[in-house]
This record gives sequence, C-alpha cells and structure tokens, in this order.
Amino acid sequence: MKRILFLLILVLPILSWAKEYTLDDLINIGLEKSLYVKQENVNYKNTASSLNSSYLSLLPSFNVNANKSNSDGEWNNASGGLGLNENLSLNESRYFSIRRAINNQKNSELSLQNTHKQIAYTIFSKYLNILESQKSLNIQQENLKLQKKIHNQIQVQFDAGNKSLLDLKQSEITLIDYEISVNEAENNLEQLRKDLFSYLNIEDKHWNFSEPEFSIKKIDNLYQENYSLKMERNSLKNSKLSLFQQKLDFFPTLSVGFNYNYNSNLGSDILDLQKYDASYFISLSASYSIFDIWDKRESYKRSKRNLDFQKLNLEDSERKNKDKFENLKKDIITLQKSLNLYSKKLKLSKENLEMAQEQYKLGIISLLDLDRSNIDYFSAQLSNNNKYYELIRKQEEMNLLLSQKILGKW
Repeated sequence: MKRILFLLILVLPILSWAKEYTLDDLINIGLEKSLYVKQENVNYKNTASSLNSSYLSLLPSFNVNANKSNSDGEWNNASGGLGLNENLSLNESRYFSIRRAINNQKNSELSLQNTHKQIAYTIFSKYLNILESQKSLNIQQENLKLQKKIHNQIQVQFDAGNKSLLDLKQSEITLIDYEISVNEAENNLEQLRKDLFSYLNIEDKHWNFSEPEFSIKKIDNLYQENYSLKMERNSLKNSKLSLFQQKLDFFPTLSVGFNYNYNSNLGSDILDLQKYDASYFISLSASYSIFDIWDKRESYKRSKRNLDFQKLNLEDSERKNKDKFENLKKDIITLQKSLNLYSKKLKLSKENLEMAQEQYKLGIISLLDLDRSNIDYFSAQLSNNNKYYELIRKQEEMNLLLSQKILGKW
C-alpha cells in the first residue's frame, strides 16, 4: 500500500502537467524565424562593411612594380620600384562618404532594433487577442451552462403546471441564442490561433495559452523621439552633407598631392634595395571648370528643394507622433477609469443576478426580468474582459510608439 502511494505521489504531478504556449517563447520563435529580422541583420552587416571600406579609403596608394622587357630579341635590364602617393582636395569625397556611412550605420542599427520591437508587439497583440477570445469563450460557456440550468428549471415548472408555454418557448429561444454565441466564439478563437501560427510559420500543437501577469501601470510616460524619427533625422543629415558638398563645387578645386618613389634600373641587382634611388614630389594645384557652372547650379537647386521637402516631412512626422502620443495617453487614462467602473458593474450585476434567480424561484419576478438580469451580468463580464485586454494592449502600443521596451524585454 505504501509503495502504491509513493508511486502516485511521483506520477500524479507528471500526469497533471500539460504543455502550454507562453508569450515569451512565441516572441522568441518569431524573432528567430522572421525574414524581416534576417534582412535587417544583413543590412546592418552591409552598412558596417561599407563604413569600414570608407575608412580604408583614407589609406594612401601604395604599389610595387617589377618589369623586364624584350626589344628586337634583346632583353633590357630589369627594373623595379616602390611607390607611395596621396592626393587631398578641398572637396574631399572620402570625408563625406565616411560621414554618410556613419549615419547609414546608425540608421541600420535603429531599423534592426525597431524591427525587433514591431515583431514583438505584433506577436504580443495576436497572443492577447487569443487570450481575450479564450476568456470570452469561457464566459459564454459558463453563461450557456447557467441558461441550460434555468431552462431545465422552467421545463420542470412547466410540467408541473406552474409555467406557461410562452415562458418555456422564450427560455428555449434564449438558450439557442447562447448556443449561437458559443459556436461563433469557438470559431473566432480558432481563426485567431490560425492567424498567429501562420505569422510565426509554425504548426499549432493545440496547447493551451498561458496568461502572463500583466500589470496596470501608472501613466508617467514623457514624449520622446522614436527610432523612426531618429532615422529620418539621420537621413536629413546625409542630405545636408550632400548639399554642402555640392556647394563646395562652386569654388575652385584645390588639391595637394604627395608622391614618393623608390626605383632601380640595376638589372640583376633588382632585389638589392640598398641600391635603389629615392625621389619624391609635392604638388599643389587649383582648377575651375567654367562651363560646368550652370549644370552644377541646377543640380544644387534640385537638391535644395528635395532637402526642404525632407524637412517638411520630418516636421509632419514629429507632429503626428506627438498627436498620437497625446491620444494614446488619453485613451489609457480613459480605459483605466472605465475598467474600474466595469469592475464595479460586474460585481453589482452578479449580485443582482443572484437575487433575481431567488426571486424567480419564488415567483416574485417574471422570466423576462430574470433574462434581463442574466443579460446584464453576461454583458458586464464581456465588457470587463474586453476593457482589461484593451488597456494592456494600449500600454504596449505606447511603448512601441516611444521605442521603449515591449513588455520590458524587447
């Protein structure tokens, strides 16, 4: 007997344990499998590589040469040399390329982080839809059980001659309405699950969804620029750099050059570096293209107009983000107040339904009055459930708007 009890103690926890989906696991799966994340990772590596190439372009040109030629059947002496040269100009394109590459890498990093947040929020929102739908289905199923119980009571009372046929038929109609609601809720839940697992591109093993411990937070968010605005601002910096570079084209081109050579024409002693002759020169030049001035002017005007429009776009994005922030803030405050009121309403409607059921048994109120109390309680349950999940969703929507961590993690 003791051995059987010991085996039950070991086996029961295992039998009672069931696999379930968690929000964290599904978000991590989504981030790992997402093609958008993979594409952003490729873009980030490419921009980092481009920045490295821009820095490497600062290195001076260095070359090594060796040659031996044949003319009219006779070999000339071999020659060799080492060369080092560099040219710098007032409108140095390498400098502007580096500055633009730095901004591009910043944008690539911001875009990668923003994509992580967008995907995390999307999965969170779909997961929340399932939790809300599941909770609504449970509420409707409980109300269906209650309605079946009421219908059975009316059937007994009708058979005893205490209720009319009209009461019985009305009870049957109400019961059918609840069955329809449950059927539609089951279909809605199934569609939401398909939508989530299609987005994740994995198979639904039909496990239950665990509900995380969501918290109702106090609204203390301060407006800040999100990643999208920061990327627009970096793009604007690049446009300003390009425009400034074009402005420099209106001035004479000034350049400084340096060339250092180490040559030999000693034939067989080509590898003897001590016998090489060194030479170098430094050059300073200035040039100005007269006939290109009109083309440069038109190009500059086009770039200037594009830059002005880009500034307007940025200002418009800032205004829209601030408006959305204020609207979200008001929505969250309103939802918090509504949730408190719906919680009170739910408590009162439950108490009212319990009293109505007792009064109906005693014949004090009609079936219609009982149905009204039942509908009020059912409606209060659904409203309280919907407002709760809507509030949780709005809180994370605020985090997404401000590029803050989704659920404090992503």
